Amino acid sequence: MSRISRLQVWVYVLGALAIGAREAHACGGFFCNSPPPDGSLPIAQAAENVLFVLDTDPVTGAHRVEAHIQIAYTGPATSFSWIVPVTAVPTVDVGWDILFDRIEPPTRPSFQVMRAIDGKCQGGGSGIGCGGAAESGSKAGGGAGPGESTVDVLSRGSVGPFDYVVVRSEDGATLRTWLTDNGYFVSDDGAKIVDDYVATGHSFVAVRLKVGQDTSAIRPIVLRMESPEACLPLKLTAIASTPNLRINVWVLAAARAIPINYAEIAVNLAKIDWFNFGRNYDQLLQEAANEAQGNAFAVEYAQRSTAAVGWMTVSSGARSTLATQLDPASYLRALANTGVTPTSAVVQVLRKYIPMPSELQTQGVTESQFYGNMQFYWANYGGRFAPFDPVALTAELEAEILQPMDDLRPLFEANASLTRLATFISPEEMTKDPLFVTNARLPDVSPQHNATATLLCGDEEFSMCEAPVRIALDDGRTIYYAGGGCGGSPPRTDIDQMPSAAVAWNRDPDTDGQVVLDNREAITQAIAAHNATVPTPDSGCGCSLRARPRHATILVLVAAVAFLAVRRGRARARR
Repeated sequence: MSRISRLQVWVYVLGALAIGAREAHACGGFFCNSPPPDGSLPIAQAAENVLFVLDTDPVTGAHRVEAHIQIAYTGPATSFSWIVPVTAVPTVDVGWDILFDRIEPPTRPSFQVMRAIDGKCQGGGSGIGCGGAAESGSKAGGGAGPGESTVDVLSRGSVGPFDYVVVRSEDGATLRTWLTDNGYFVSDDGAKIVDDYVATGHSFVAVRLKVGQDTSAIRPIVLRMESPEACLPLKLTAIASTPNLRINVWVLAAARAIPINYAEIAVNLAKIDWFNFGRNYDQLLQEAANEAQGNAFAVEYAQRSTAAVGWMTVSSGARSTLATQLDPASYLRALANTGVTPTSAVVQVLRKYIPMPSELQTQGVTESQFYGNMQFYWANYGGRFAPFDPVALTAELEAEILQPMDDLRPLFEANASLTRLATFISPEEMTKDPLFVTNARLPDVSPQHNATATLLCGDEEFSMCEAPVRIALDDGRTIYYAGGGCGGSPPRTDIDQMPSAAVAWNRDPDTDGQVVLDNREAITQAIAAHNATVPTPDSGCGCSLRARPRHATILVLVAAVAFLAVRRGRARARR
């Protein structure tokens, strides 16, 4: 008989004796079915974001790459420049931050738990409950001098808020001198890396803000070129990177994407903190990458791009009403009806036309709170708001948000698959540039991970706060925890000692690849050893009378006395 069915039988048998049992109490702590307190978790706080589009030229059949690279920068505009090595001469364009605002949340891993209670708890309670930032030099921008024949200027121009130039040279020192003379400073740390790229025949795209532009004008860079694979130039990123930088790479292509010179890792989901909606996921991803020698990506999402088309689609009916809204609260409601929410790119526009009143800033209200609860703030502080111009706001939203979404949608319509890969990596590990190609053999990957948590009270053997919890994962594995029913996280020291990487592969475009790290058996043994330390209702003690109603206990005692009396009477008769 299974563990669950055995528990159910005891509940039914003992229930006949428990006349007048206490009413079930309200659920508590972890065992109230409720969403995460702040949405799906985890939320990446700082990351480098790149979207690659891999396709072929319909006329020549040549492989093409389109890279949308989001740039994060803080500091004065005069100190901004950005240099990226490339293997072919690209066209240069500007993109839109709204792209990453729309694709990041639905592809982010989430960890949801359904909760149940098995048996009856003491006290009641039962039932189901390739780039790097660089500081600019002191000189203003300028062209190559007529005598600088050792530096080839392959392309130059202006796009959006940027001036750019594409250059190459056969000598690293000459190229670095040219970049410095033209306002693109290369630090001493970056000099050798630039020299290495020069030695392998790379060209460089150098970008800086136009004179008069401030850093709020910075937008993603879009590079388009012929190439058989997508390259993320991390070696140069190491110059200005922080330790344990999160890298998010999305690939739009005909099939699921893989790294071909980095390992692909699968995170050990048995180690996830399911009691807190997977808050430790980023830590596990970081540890898993380190266990794979620091050069590894996890595939967090791989699905048909049909759903992503919807992320770039705006409701036309709601869109047409925006300019007619009379106040900020009604405007934000109408904007929500289009499917657009106050993400970072949207807030950049909103703050110009619906600035937060200074009184609310003094109170410590954040922009997220302000734009996310506009109805409340308008109702209570409407007199402090600046004059509202819905027509001007709508015009800028169209230019910065809505029309760019229209323009981006064909990318998702034309490519069958969207993959998200992620890792954490430190500068000292950025020794080679990861390359990404496709593999049509590999299965899809869902970002949604689910588990069922069952509170095992038995027949009042445990109170709700003391009862063990069984976490059942989608893959059939179960992990037991002691006393996790009343909030917080139960002890998990030995769980945290497990490997964070379950398995790692060296992938290739045509097969499943080669397993290069396999911790699955060790994880299975660690789970079994851990589970053996957690007392459960059927671990040997059987049923319990500790919290049974007094009259039910009396019935059991009466039955026992009567049984003994019958036995004694029969014994006397035999004498």
